[in-house]
Amino acid sequence: MKTGGSRGLAALLTLALGAGTVAGAGSLGTPAWAAGAGTYSLNTTSILPGQTVTLTQTAFEDSTPDTPATVTVAWGDNSTSTFASGASTVQHSYPNAGSYTVAVTITDDGTSTQGTITNAKVTVAGGSFKFDPTWNWTWLNGNHEATLKLSGIPSNTTRVWVHWGDGETSLVNKANTSVKHLYHWGDDGKSTASVTLENAQGKVTKSAGTYTMLYDSYAPSVTLKVPSSPSKASSWKTIQGTAKDSQIGLDGVGVQIYRWKGSSDWYYNFSTNKWVKYNLSNPQIPSTAVKWIRPDSAGNWKVSGITGLAKGYYIEVHYFAWDKAGNDTGEKYRIQKLTS
Repeated sequence: MKTGGSRGLAALLTLALGAGTVAGAGSLGTPAWAAGAGTYSLNTTSILPGQTVTLTQTAFEDSTPDTPATVTVAWGDNSTSTFASGASTVQHSYPNAGSYTVAVTITDDGTSTQGTITNAKVTVAGGSFKFDPTWNWTWLNGNHEATLKLSGIPSNTTRVWVHWGDGETSLVNKANTSVKHLYHWGDDGKSTASVTLENAQGKVTKSAGTYTMLYDSYAPSVTLKVPSSPSKASSWKTIQGTAKDSQIGLDGVGVQIYRWKGSSDWYYNFSTNKWVKYNLSNPQIPSTAVKWIRPDSAGNWKVSGITGLAKGYYIEVHYFAWDKAGNDTGEKYRIQKLTS
């Protein structure tokens, strides 16, 4: 009599499977799980050199919670950071200007995937600042106006200050491409400036270089162009010459003209274009007897329209030049007898 046969077979099979004694039946294999998935966001993508960005983990899914994932951030400047256990943020500072792409790698159970980052590129820009020129001539204990060129100021900059290095600071419109400042000699004629930029994260200061004033102690030079026929009175209707200065630059040339014959002396009045007789032993020479001339860019100077010269007179031309530092050539002169 058969009783419970099918039920007995089922029980045996259950026991055999549990013990792993049935041919072809072994222990179950470990499934291959994917690494975690995460999304991330930067708090800003535009900073000044030396400022910090914060990367926040906005979502994360770990398919194998019993083996924690490692989340590594590559900041694009050959440096990396790892999220601490349980942390949702990590920070990084960029010391140098440039453009950096941030990437996140999630590693779990030997498998790696890339995290998703919103706005992954960080731009670090701090502007460029330089004096143009970096130096200039002045006189001892003098002054000079300097020009500081500004470029590359980030659009998210809220305020810009220039610290001139002489105790003065200027608040500058960030749209300006240059700004001027009058420097005084100070201790040695040198001043080192810096520029501070401010944005939502704070302030960053960057060097703008040194401006140097040099003391010009050298006199300019001046020459008189002698006419080809110097003894001819009409040759002196125009009096001309050249002047030059290799340092701070020319400021002007002064000219005086005298004529004399026997014991009589005259000076030329440039305001009336007339000769005025005077007493040589007690001269009362007015300022209108001096013609002040600004030479052209090549250093040429001239006085035209001189009249009243004739045969038998002597003409005496006095001339000198001075530069912007106040150095002068001293008075030079030429005496010429007019014979025709």
